Amino acid sequence: MDCASATSYGVICLYYLLSGVEYAVILPTLNLYLKDLNANQSFLGFVMASFSLTGLISAPIYGRFTDRTGSTKAAVLFSNLFEIGGNFLYFVAKSPYMVLGSRLIAGIGSGSGSSILGMISRNTTKERRTAVFSQLMSLRQLGLLIGPAFNVFLRKFNFYIGPFHVNQYTSPGLFMVVLWVIHEILVIFFYRELNFSKPESECQTTTDDEASLVKDVVVNARSNSFTSYQSWRFVWRGECFIHVKITPDLLKEEVVVCLAITFTVMFTQTGIETLLTPLTLKLFNWGELPNSIFFCIAGFIIIVSFLVLGKISQWIEDRQMLLGGFIVMVVMDSLFLIYIIFADNAEKGSTWVLALFCVYCVIVIAALPFVWVPQAALYSKVTSDKTQALNQGIRLLVMGLGQILGPLWAAAWFQNLPVLAAVNAALVALILIMIIASYKMLKVPELNDLVEDSIEPNERTSLLRNTSINAHA
Repeated sequence: MDCASATSYGVICLYYLLSGVEYAVILPTLNLYLKDLNANQSFLGFVMASFSLTGLISAPIYGRFTDRTGSTKAAVLFSNLFEIGGNFLYFVAKSPYMVLGSRLIAGIGSGSGSSILGMISRNTTKERRTAVFSQLMSLRQLGLLIGPAFNVFLRKFNFYIGPFHVNQYTSPGLFMVVLWVIHEILVIFFYRELNFSKPESECQTTTDDEASLVKDVVVNARSNSFTSYQSWRFVWRGECFIHVKITPDLLKEEVVVCLAITFTVMFTQTGIETLLTPLTLKLFNWGELPNSIFFCIAGFIIIVSFLVLGKISQWIEDRQMLLGGFIVMVVMDSLFLIYIIFADNAEKGSTWVLALFCVYCVIVIAALPFVWVPQAALYSKVTSDKTQALNQGIRLLVMGLGQILGPLWAAAWFQNLPVLAAVNAALVALILIMIIASYKMLKVPELNDLVEDSIEPNERTSLLRNTSINAHA
């Protein structure tokens, strides 16, 4: 990677770092900000869900734009304007509805992650892609880890900029405006479209003697006997063209499994995050400081886990990491169900309750990257390179649904924790069954395997397909 490409990659890394910082800076004071504006307690849920809602809607749109134009830079520049505008509105808000609107607008800006992931998927080798995804996701976690540190000085602000009061509630919005403006400037002057070098074996599908003449052809259903949803690829093989049927991405078994994993992991993870603070208050009487320390330790563990995953991904297949990760998750969620039944009735602050809770959290947090990164990388490998940004947008849409429904479900069942834990364990077990049942399909396909397995016979197909025919006979 040359200097310019390294600089561009650094700008992308900063995007993921800032996305984590924004979440960690806004969230701690959001509830108090709404209360200061005389909002109802239930309004907090709507504000938190609004960011994810517009993010999941905008992600496929950004992805489609990038696939059609090939420009990631334009998508990021445009999305940053929404981040800047949304956070500025958060800074100047005078009512709860302005805060709601600010998060809706900022959420539109978050959707450009699909364009970035699509670009990364198209320009990295399949062997390297999991490690790159792990790096980007670990940077977001790093942002979540260092974000609370900024609140240490932001909470001390108390001055005016014209008519606008800068205090502990409004300063996070102004702070993020400054950071996103800096990122916008960096994108304008230092970002260029990345083009990671791929090995020659991935850039060519055949040898020089068998030049590749590969292109997608959509067959008209009325003029042919094929169904309308089928796509066909014609590949030059030696002396003739052959038909290869390409199943639409979203109808592939392996794609459905990856999307199911995305939703389930996000649904259960955000649900646990929502319950964590009230749960630790209920079980251990933890206040702000113990929870802050806990989140810092959790952030450190997950970053280390991401780094380890990035190192071992070149030796272990994505599907193997998924299988191992979900086996751990099923075991731990099942044990947590038993644990919460007894802990719910135990004396507050019991040593054994705290010890088991810490063991559970450490193992689950360490295992989380091994179910999150492989599904994202595998999804990019089993979908078309030509529509990677759109495909990533669809994945982010599914992820957004999990982010919205997870907290709502968890909050509704907080008073009945065994039911909540049982449902989470059942969902994770169902995903494990899907992974086992589709394990063979979760292998990244090679072109030769695709051709051999997908040739469709027709009236022009030779019955002796493997027999060499002399053209001059």
